[in-house]
Amino acid sequence: MVKPDPSIALRLALRRGDSTRGSLRAAERANRLRRVTALSESAAESLRLAAQGRDGLAVQPRASAPMLVLAVLACMVALWWGRSVLIPLTGGVLLALLVEPAVLALQRVLRWRALAVPLALTGVVAVVMLAGYGFGGQLLRTAERVPEMITLAAQRVREIDPQTESLTTRVRRALGELDAAASRLTDSGRPVAPLARSRPRPAPAAAVAAPAASAPSALTEDAGTALRATAMSGTTMLLQFGSDATILMLVAFFVLTGAPSLSRKLISQWGNDPRRRLAAANALRECGRQVRLYAGVLLFTNVLIALTVWLMFSWAGLPDAAGWGVTAGVLHVVPYLGMVIMTGLGAAEAFLAFDSGSAALAIAGLLLVSSTLIGTVITAFLQGRAARMNAAAVFIGVVLWGGLWGLWGLFLGPVLIVLMKVMAEHSRSAQRLALLLRG
Repeated sequence: MVKPDPSIALRLALRRGDSTRGSLRAAERANRLRRVTALSESAAESLRLAAQGRDGLAVQPRASAPMLVLAVLACMVALWWGRSVLIPLTGGVLLALLVEPAVLALQRVLRWRALAVPLALTGVVAVVMLAGYGFGGQLLRTAERVPEMITLAAQRVREIDPQTESLTTRVRRALGELDAAASRLTDSGRPVAPLARSRPRPAPAAAVAAPAASAPSALTEDAGTALRATAMSGTTMLLQFGSDATILMLVAFFVLTGAPSLSRKLISQWGNDPRRRLAAANALRECGRQVRLYAGVLLFTNVLIALTVWLMFSWAGLPDAAGWGVTAGVLHVVPYLGMVIMTGLGAAEAFLAFDSGSAALAIAGLLLVSSTLIGTVITAFLQGRAARMNAAAVFIGVVLWGGLWGLWGLFLGPVLIVLMKVMAEHSRSAQRLALLLRG
């Protein structure tokens, strides 16, 4: 029997060991690669879940800038087209947010929310009716001064000498002469001699009297037509306001009646994450607080502007200063436009009382200064402390809502801008809008 060579056996054993060590190294490399792959897949899954949100809601893809512009324009068109429905709905929801603390207080006493809600809304209607009854007389006395202002204006127009040429007449005649000269130059192709300057001869008395006799009748007919059109439009506006107020109260009643379940269902739309639901509840609570703060600031500034106008008119010696103060307080409810109307009425009252244009300009200047100081500086300061709003954003928002909804938009515009800012602050995707609106 031939014995194996020991050197060959040793070499075979070494080869087997080398292959075993190589296999171990390959297995280690494969395990390391599998661990790295598993970690990368886990990290990718974690990032995907974080992007989707803890409650599993998928994040919608970000829209492009043109799509955002088109969406904003579509929303504005929808707001303008549906203003007859959206105005009472919005007013009813805001009234419900305003009256909610009173409803809760009455509910603690009466034990039933179904009794607390109509009682609170009845109190609101009673306050409005008492205010109208108390201040309606002052407003009517102020309105009765308007015919006197028109009479004085007509007297001033009659005192104007019809023989005196106005600047507009002289400019029109000069332009006519220039046109005639240019026409002659175009027709003949050569320069023409300058036209002789001649003062127009006064028209005969009969020729002046005939247009003067016919002008008042035409003016009277136009004024009568305008008054009839104003009366018809005023009646339509009153009927529209009555229907809007009725729908507003009904919306507020049903919202307040079902407020607990409605708020729970609204908060449940934010998913199952407790933190998101808490943020939604805080946003809803903050909206109600901001509506009440806006109502308080509006009431304070209206009372302040009424007292200022009353003291100003009393110092100037104008009649019925208290009535003008009440008028200023009521008109100041409509931002900017109300004080513009008040400035014009105050200037006309001063002109009627003192028969002087300088007095009218002085009263108009004082009204502009006081309305700017109270309606802009003090209101912006109070609203800035309460809601930390940007004054430019509030003004632009009021103009925008006024263009969409008219007087209702001017009245509801500031509080809608504040609510938009509150909702943007509690939304992760609208932080840029919140930064723009923040003061």
